[in-house]
Amino acid sequence: MTRRTPWAEYERVVRVYTEAGAAETVQRIVTALSRLSRRLDVFYNSRFDALDLSRSEWPVLQALAIEGRGGSSNPSRLADAAGVSASTMTHRLDRMVERGLIERLPDPQNRTRMIVTLTRSGWDLFRAAVLAAETKETDVFAPLTDGERATLARLLEKALAGQEPVGRKRVAQAEGRERRG
Repeated sequence: MTRRTPWAEYERVVRVYTEAGAAETVQRIVTALSRLSRRLDVFYNSRFDALDLSRSEWPVLQALAIEGRGGSSNPSRLADAAGVSASTMTHRLDRMVERGLIERLPDPQNRTRMIVTLTRSGWDLFRAAVLAAETKETDVFAPLTDGERATLARLLEKALAGQEPVGRKRVAQAEGRERRG
């Protein structure tokens, strides 16, 4: 049996989908994104292990970091962001409090609710994970020029924005500005 190269396997997968009736260009995009995502996931898993960060803790750190240094969230929003049930998030938050990554405090606006914030250790772990990933993420796109990376980012953002009703409106407005400009 002949061993297939990753590129030959990519071409084979695209061909199978197009032979089934899928649009070739779309399948090239989807298959390439899927393969890049898998490669990055393998890397992220190894980096998270090295940082003693579980894949289940990452969405919590990420969501809280996005709120800003002094920002906070609540367990329900964190559960939504991580795509888990409230009870699963409660257990996850318990472990993260024990590790000193987050704090849970009563919400001053509503004492029946809790707010969750990153501790200094939590922020430091988030930052370490981001910096550890930066090199690999940059390597993935190294074959592209700066201009090609900018174009790719713009096109992917356009596709992403088109998934939301408000985003579709913004895409149409931007296209109108490009035609007039």
